[in-house]
This record gives sequence, structure tokens and C-alpha cells, in this order.
Amino acid sequence: MFNLTLHDHLHLTFTEIAQRRDAHAAKALTRARWSRRLRATEAILISGVSIAATGVAFGRGPRFAIAAAVLAAIALIVLVVQLSFELDASARAHADSSAQLWALRERYRSLLSDLHDGALTVAEARARRDKLLDELRAIYDTTPIIALEEAPSDSGSPANNFGFSPKDVTTEVQSVR
Repeated sequence: MFNLTLHDHLHLTFTEIAQRRDAHAAKALTRARWSRRLRATEAILISGVSIAATGVAFGRGPRFAIAAAVLAAIALIVLVVQLSFELDASARAHADSSAQLWALRERYRSLLSDLHDGALTVAEARARRDKLLDELRAIYDTTPIIALEEAPSDSGSPANNFGFSPKDVTTEVQSVR
């Protein structure tokens, strides 16, 4: 049928993990940024409502009342969108998945280098591979559903081309919390 060596299998799995990690990291960063933007928009709109309501309270006329009502309606829409998409929870779930996949990717990298250097026998490498596959399965089994809803099956891009590390994603997501 086809020939796939242990090294080929490890390399393919390593590449898939790296691509999925990058995709989860990118999704976490995007969701965290959108959440921050929506919160800022909501704060600006509520500030406008407060100013317009103050104008109404001091008898500034119906224009301020209309402005307060319109700004409040837009702020409500922004809030409903933010609550509907659960961007904060999704960003955290994607960041957590990305961090777990990063650690697993590093273990695969060390297995590949140990195998290449001849520090492991084929049997030892297969045993470590099987253990790593079990860890990968456990990561997928424990990944929150909110991260799986849009988790890519194949990002189609080369690994590590997003230009940011797990620390960048974690920092951005923590600033949203």
C-alpha cells in the first residue's frame, strides 16, 4: 500500500500538532481582541448614554433624550452580541488548548531528536510515541466544547508561521479576564 517509517509518522504527527497549536493560538488571540473591542465599544456607548441622560436631567431637550435612547439601544445590542458569542470563554479555551499542544509538540520534538541522534532504539521510540499519542487523545478528550466548535481539522498552513508564542496568547487572554 504505502511505506511509512516511524520517523515519517512522528514527523507527520508533530506537524499536525504544530498546525493545530498555531490555529488554536490564532483563534484565542482573535477572540481576545474582539472581546476587548466589544467591551471598549460598550464602555464608550454607556458613557455617551450617561452624558445624554445628564443633558436630559438638566432640561437640554428632546435631542438628548433621543440620543440617550439610541446609544442605550446600541449598547444593548453590543452586550447581547458579546454574551451570545462568549468570546472570553472561547479565547481562554483556545489558549488552554494551544498551551497543552505546545507542551506536547515539544515532547514530540525531543523524541524526534532522540531518534535521529540514535539515543533511542526503535522499540523505545515506539513506546514513547504511543504514550504521546495517548496524551494527545487525552488533550482532545478534555478540550472544552467551546474550543472544539471551531477547532480546525487542518489549518493548511505551515507550522509556526503566525509569529507569536504561547506567552503572547496567554498575556492577551489574561488581559481580557
